[in-house]
Amino acid sequence: MTIKKNHSSYQVMTVFTLQQGWLRVFLNTSRKHRNQGSGSLSPLSIITFDVWERGGTRTLGEYECVVNTLISFLTVESYTYAQICIEMVLHLLPEKEADRNVYELLCRYSNLIGKKNERILTIITGWQLVALAGFCPDIEGVHIYQNGITDTGRPVYYLSEESEPALPAVTLSSSVQQLWKTILAYDWNTEQPLQISKKAIAFLEELLYSYVQQCTEQPLHAVDFLYTIEKQ
Repeated sequence: MTIKKNHSSYQVMTVFTLQQGWLRVFLNTSRKHRNQGSGSLSPLSIITFDVWERGGTRTLGEYECVVNTLISFLTVESYTYAQICIEMVLHLLPEKEADRNVYELLCRYSNLIGKKNERILTIITGWQLVALAGFCPDIEGVHIYQNGITDTGRPVYYLSEESEPALPAVTLSSSVQQLWKTILAYDWNTEQPLQISKKAIAFLEELLYSYVQQCTEQPLHAVDFLYTIEKQ
């Protein structure tokens, strides 16, 4: 999912596997190890690989990567949505916990990015990740409150099963509730177009980012970057 430089001779790759969920794997980039694999390593690509483990550290062995060529054609904004999706995976799901449903969801996301609207794709995937991670709220009974505004001007929402009199309540319209349910139950194999209200999807996008950060107590840095782009 991601590749980050860690040392002059090493990089750290984060990959989601069918067998063990998401893992961090070290890549030895020294000259004598550069020809161990086939294909350029890039985000949201499909990779088959071997690792060897020593002292709890996994190092990449031979690999074959099928590059997602559409990634290179994304705009900065579209690529940022992909980064938001990756951050949500890493925050919502524990390391080394296999989940076939999450794996299949990420494969669909990888296959569709660059072909579908990246914003809508990320919102649907994000809410389904929330559900698969076990954090799905009761849409009919949840209380939603506005809990301030971020430095970038984004509204912050707080979801609770209890009444919070100190916070201003947000009332959900029936159209927002219905779209929320539709997104959570969205069938990726359907050919029927998804009917989306611009106002409703904008609210559910903000609610998603707030809720993921509430559940995980970790910031979504790519979301803040997205808003700096939109303000330019």
